[in-house]
Amino acid sequence: MYLALAFVLLVPVRSFPQSDISNNIPPKHDENPIGTFTLHVDEVDLPFVVADKHHRWITNLSQDEIRLSDNGLPPESIRMFESRTGLPLRVGLIVDKSDSVSQQFTYEKDAAALFISRLMNSSQDLAFVLGFSDQPALVQDLTPDTQALAVAVRNLKLGGGTAVYDAVHFACERLSQQRDKGYTRRVLVLLTDGDDNRSELQPARIIEEALRQNVVVIVLDTNPVPSWDDPKHRTLEKLATMTGGQILPAGNKKQLGKAFEELSAQLRSYYLLAYRPSQFTRDGSFHKIQLKATRRGMHIICRKGYYAQQDAAE
Repeated sequence: MYLALAFVLLVPVRSFPQSDISNNIPPKHDENPIGTFTLHVDEVDLPFVVADKHHRWITNLSQDEIRLSDNGLPPESIRMFESRTGLPLRVGLIVDKSDSVSQQFTYEKDAAALFISRLMNSSQDLAFVLGFSDQPALVQDLTPDTQALAVAVRNLKLGGGTAVYDAVHFACERLSQQRDKGYTRRVLVLLTDGDDNRSELQPARIIEEALRQNVVVIVLDTNPVPSWDDPKHRTLEKLATMTGGQILPAGNKKQLGKAFEELSAQLRSYYLLAYRPSQFTRDGSFHKIQLKATRRGMHIICRKGYYAQQDAAE
């Protein structure tokens, strides 16, 4: 299977197999998005963002100011390097509605509803809302309707345990069902305190799944008093950083608003790099990516690797 975003081995997104998670799949949006390009087997796409030490997004980095390695080797060739804005988004908003978030649940819903309504461009973007406690529940399927998305968020009801990784699995599968012409950014925005006590699936499997399906996971940590050394926090951080996302503090109303403001800018402006790896073999192995900026004070955020396509057994 070829892998397509937020970011693995490339061919069009529509090459993913149909999943049976939901029998209520909305009509497909086949509009040809602006700025599409053709991707080839054995090429890797690598969307990334760049921030300075003051956490400002940098949009004028040149190709000469990056250093890229794939499994420790420089690429055979770089096919594309450009700054992009306005690529169609496919967003999954995943909201923890378990009992452990009861104190901040009301303002979280209000902030999330405002974020999704402001972020979306209804002419090209699609989003869904997934609430979870013991189990994930798709409360609004993929739609360009910002009002329907906001209403779905505000109608979420509190109660139950916390199955974070089962919810992320469900969301990845839902994004993989969406068939689009051209290139889109696949992003999951996860609001949770990370206190998982119900998931049947292990985090390592979810990270691999997100990488294979080219999905970026951005975590908004809503724990009012986060412990950076807590294993649950470190696992959430790994999920985010491995897939090309971030984990942002969102434990109070001010932090949550700042996090959503930062995401709105980040998801719209970024770089797109496409390259052909050196000594590439289609053996299904994991390839480690390292991408650094040579300009002083610049920090690149991108996924940390991908799984090579594996040739079918004869």
